[in-house]
Amino acid sequence: MPEALRFEDFAALVPISGLRPENQRDLFKQSQPRPLKSGEFLFHAGDLNTESLYLISGEVALEDETGKALKRIQAGSEVAKHRIAHQIPRSVSARCLGPVTVIGIDNSLLDVLLTWDQTGSFEVHELTPGTAATDTDDWMTRLLQLPAFQMIPAGNLQTLFMRLESIDVPANHVVVQQGDAGDYFYVIDRGHCLVTRESPTHPKPIRLAELGPGMSFGEEALIADSTRNATVTMMSAGTLLRLSKEDFRSLLHQSITRQISREVADDLVNTEGAELIDVRLPSEYKLRHIEGARNLPLYLLRMKLAGLAANKPYVVYCDSGRRSSVAAFIMTQKGFDVRVLDSRDVNLG
Repeated sequence: MPEALRFEDFAALVPISGLRPENQRDLFKQSQPRPLKSGEFLFHAGDLNTESLYLISGEVALEDETGKALKRIQAGSEVAKHRIAHQIPRSVSARCLGPVTVIGIDNSLLDVLLTWDQTGSFEVHELTPGTAATDTDDWMTRLLQLPAFQMIPAGNLQTLFMRLESIDVPANHVVVQQGDAGDYFYVIDRGHCLVTRESPTHPKPIRLAELGPGMSFGEEALIADSTRNATVTMMSAGTLLRLSKEDFRSLLHQSITRQISREVADDLVNTEGAELIDVRLPSEYKLRHIEGARNLPLYLLRMKLAGLAANKPYVVYCDSGRRSSVAAFIMTQKGFDVRVLDSRDVNLG
């Protein structure tokens, strides 16, 4: 890490500033400076954008597809605290005006960290109301305490309980491996699990959370039909309940989130008075947001729900769909009528 970037400056970068201090320090230690020469391109318009890039030293020019200069960004400026032209895909090119140093953080890693950090501290309390779950609790009672299961139509519950498979798992066993295809949804009946995340630019695993009895994991890869975004390892011997991908989709998936296009969202706003909610950090919202949207960061959402009107629909969004899907899940289980704006229609350029 170059001397010009202190940890305090790194922690002020957006949205890194929204992470827990321990995760900020882990990222800081693992972030490698990337020197570039004058005239080199950080990226080109149309690139997929898999990294959050920050300008540490030097100056870059943002250009359109014809090479016309649109904007200059200098290291140390307020704009440089934000990710460089972070549209997905890239809407502009970025060219070095002299020697430049940048750091890159895997987009998926950063978004997963933000999602866990902004919701994880609330999950145990909400999943085990009253007193904490113990190893002697009835597993069916635990499942019925999970908000996801409370959203299932009553007719599906009996089928779901019949399809759940109980498996005994030894300590240190890797239940879910990052990068593998999603195959099961899991609920912890007994024991504890550790959730970690790796990325190509940060070789040491980042600790995301510890999960205990009554908590669940594995749904995201099944919903998105994508690979696992984290590794889950048993910290102690225990028992897991698992539901196959096919049964999860038929019995649970449709009850969790409803994704809509920008056209449908605009129609809800105009005809039914729906409210747009941007669940990103205030600093991200301040830089750019959809006109008319209200900023309600994910980490504040649970505390602010009481102030939301219960008699109108809501549309939530972020820049990737992950944080907004979590927000929709939280709001839906509290009785709100909420949809997720398709991240492909979230144009924050």
